[in-house]
Amino acid sequence: MKPWGLAATFGFAILAFGIGQAVGVGALFAIKTGDLLNVDKDGTAVSILTLVANPFQVVTLILAARLAGADALEYLALNRPRWRAVGIAVIILIAAIALADLVTYLVGKPIVPPFQTDIYHSSEADGTLIWLWLAVVVVAPIGEELLFRGFMFRGFVREPRDSLPAILVISLLWALLHLGQYDWFGVAVVFALGVLLGYVRYIGGSTTLTIFLHMMFNLESVVETLIALRWP
Repeated sequence: MKPWGLAATFGFAILAFGIGQAVGVGALFAIKTGDLLNVDKDGTAVSILTLVANPFQVVTLILAARLAGADALEYLALNRPRWRAVGIAVIILIAAIALADLVTYLVGKPIVPPFQTDIYHSSEADGTLIWLWLAVVVVAPIGEELLFRGFMFRGFVREPRDSLPAILVISLLWALLHLGQYDWFGVAVVFALGVLLGYVRYIGGSTTLTIFLHMMFNLESVVETLIALRWP
């Protein structure tokens, strides 16, 4: 299997993301009414954008993999990871979450960022919480991991020596996408998580595993949000 080069990989990644966002924004304007300038504070808007954009993004990535003459599942590393690798990765993730929460507490930042409480409150008011949870816990991790740790990782890591710079660059790009949601500290946490997911992708050779870990992380964030709101 010969993956796309760096420039083509980056170009297809931008194309896939752009198509997904364009369709998602179109659906948002067609479905949602009201203030659409503060989408990141509107849980229903976040749900619509995420649920609509990601499938189109994923389909574009699959087509790009097929254009390279490769099996899409193999290209995107959608394989079944070893149970041992899953167990070790989960333990590392739990430790990383605990460390992140501890550091967050020590620097005086809220464990649950305002973005998470904002979208929860707005979704609760709209009666769309189930869609928000589906978007955050399931759809977003699939779309983001296939783009960053799947497609981009395949094109950026040509040789073992490429792994570290690729993991750092991909993690930085992924973190920058969250600038509208979190402050500098939150973005730094996202970057650190990206490095962890990139390392797991490199060692385990499976985007399926990073999707699972990403889902676990987002689920834990949802649980923390519920705890913070119900039992302050």
